[in-house]
Amino acid sequence: MLRGTVSALTRSVDATGVLVVGGLLTLLTWVVTPVWVGGALVFPPLVLLAPLALAPAFVTRGYFVRVLTDGVATGNAEGAPPFVSWNELYRNGVKSALVSAVLLAPLALGVALVALAGGALQSGLVDPAPVVAAIRGSLGDGGVTAVGGVAGGLVGTVAVAYLLAFAYVRPAAVAAFAASGRLRDGLRPRRVARVAGSGAYATAWVVAAATLGAGYALAGPLVPLVIGVGLVFVVRVAAYGLYGRGAAETLEVVDADGTGESTDPAAADAAERSSGLARPPTPEMPPGVQTGRTVSLDEPGGAVGADGGFDWGAPDGDDDGDDADTAGGFEWSTAVADREDKR
Repeated sequence: MLRGTVSALTRSVDATGVLVVGGLLTLLTWVVTPVWVGGALVFPPLVLLAPLALAPAFVTRGYFVRVLTDGVATGNAEGAPPFVSWNELYRNGVKSALVSAVLLAPLALGVALVALAGGALQSGLVDPAPVVAAIRGSLGDGGVTAVGGVAGGLVGTVAVAYLLAFAYVRPAAVAAFAASGRLRDGLRPRRVARVAGSGAYATAWVVAAATLGAGYALAGPLVPLVIGVGLVFVVRVAAYGLYGRGAAETLEVVDADGTGESTDPAAADAAERSSGLARPPTPEMPPGVQTGRTVSLDEPGGAVGADGGFDWGAPDGDDDGDDADTAGGFEWSTAVADREDKR
């Protein structure tokens, strides 16, 4: 499992491009987002620039969703996907962030309540004297300090436990969303619990956690040299591939037209209900064309070669030019004998 996901990037059709673009997006996320947050605190109108300032983070998240989807569908058999269809990456990144926000909402609410209680005590809106007197009467003069320490420790323990649960459940929720492409599927408790409760996902999550820990420890000292940024991206790609493989036991990718099958009854019902409403994918050039590996001289999907474009690296003799003519492509070179015949 680990070996297959770690080598996914090396098996990509555009491994160098994925590494460079992913590393650059990760670096921009670390630099641009904190600068924007700090600027928005000083100058609130900068909040309006959120769609632009958060674009690197959203695109990166969307790419990880694509890696996870491929993990569920094929176990990343074709390697890490290339950076294509950026509008789709951006949308999926926003949806992934919304899934995280919803899962963190209870913790945020609890922290807000604790902060409000502390503010009320500091401002004098609430008089703690009766409670303090009762504690001192029962536990003595040190009772107030002891109760405060226990309360603080309890709050901290609950917060840490919630964050650990969030770290475990969030990839399962994102996988549930990625398999169908519908945000609501990532927020359905039964669907998410089905993924998170499977033994395959639990094993994959443990392996992914160990991979992330080891990768971050190795990349930390190299971050100032920028090399560590790319290594962080590689490690996260491997982790999301593991999440997808673990979730594949209970999920199956549902096509945009709703024709795909799913082992999750809820997902199958949702796909059937919305099959007539799902927006068809936007026609575009194949990944090989978009990454510069091939050239298409026809409409999207129709060109020389199996992937819709002309293969620059095709060995001599593999294509005699006949396929190019029938497919609407261009014959880049002509044999000497052919040129003599055409004079």
